[in-house]
Amino acid sequence: MNYIIGPKMNKNGMFAGNKFPRDIINICNDLGFEPVYVHEGYSKKKLIFQYLEDYMNLSHIKNDSIVIYIDQVTPKISRKLVYKILAKKNVKIIPLIEDIDVIRYSRNFSLQEKKRELERLSLATCIISQNHNMSKFLKNSGVEKPTVEMNVLDFLTNSTIKDVISHYSNNVICYGGNLSYKQSGFLTKLKYQDIGKLQYYVYGKGEVSNRLPHNVIYKGGFSAEDSIEKLKGDWGLVWNGSSVNINDEDDNAKYYNFVSPHKVSMYALCGMPVIVYSKSAMAQFVRENECGILINSLSEIPQKIGSISKDQYTRYRNNILSIAIHISKGDFTKKSVRKAEMLANISNDLKG
Repeated sequence: MNYIIGPKMNKNGMFAGNKFPRDIINICNDLGFEPVYVHEGYSKKKLIFQYLEDYMNLSHIKNDSIVIYIDQVTPKISRKLVYKILAKKNVKIIPLIEDIDVIRYSRNFSLQEKKRELERLSLATCIISQNHNMSKFLKNSGVEKPTVEMNVLDFLTNSTIKDVISHYSNNVICYGGNLSYKQSGFLTKLKYQDIGKLQYYVYGKGEVSNRLPHNVIYKGGFSAEDSIEKLKGDWGLVWNGSSVNINDEDDNAKYYNFVSPHKVSMYALCGMPVIVYSKSAMAQFVRENECGILINSLSEIPQKIGSISKDQYTRYRNNILSIAIHISKGDFTKKSVRKAEMLANISNDLKG
């Protein structure tokens, strides 16, 4: 028996933290992995009950299994419990990295704490990483384990993938996500003179929605499940942080150098070519697949878009739509899981 460990999420969440683990668990379940649910974190009032519930769920995992764990690399009690129990069983552990919180919230952790959280990955047989940059970070951090890279995060949907090339106007940029100032504060700094003829359509929830320039239009918030039917635009913007330029002191901005943002997949399903930072983890994928444009600063967008012909845009859109078909079926996850499963079996044969 093989297992997939992750949190049990309902369908009304607005952000990727809800949608991503549900999709991973569903995809792995279809591949024959039995779900084992654990809490992402424990409430103070229910800590003992929730801890014991997770302990019992994990205890049912059989020895000699392959176990995928959706790992945020964060110092949560539930994470410590997962690795503690799995270490006592003769199982092949495959962390599938959802987030690396010791990067995302770097200032909250000492070097010793970061090292301790990353060291837990040393229990792995292999690791499913999001992309090459993440794999490189793990290796440079002393995690000497084979990695399999997803490159793009899947986004399961029954919605019709949008092919609306006839509506092409080339001047509407879509941004969807958490509208907290830390993650989306850059939207408040898109002054009219920097935007030119461009319009921004913004979707999500957070304090930034009330502080937008007049050419940046708030369109409301929708669950991840409904976003494919609701989002509109010619381009999908992939940016993070409080500045229109990448600030190396801003952990939120820097974080996109290591992860494959879920919003890339969301835009792809909406038929939108993407706009990404030239040094981000997604830059190589976008360049190789010709499915968007690369920028160093948001101030470059008017000039970059202005130089794109309709034929180029059509090519970008066709390419992103081809990728979207695979995203909607979970193909990137399936391929990565099968590769990781093969590595785990090879490791088992070598031991035998």
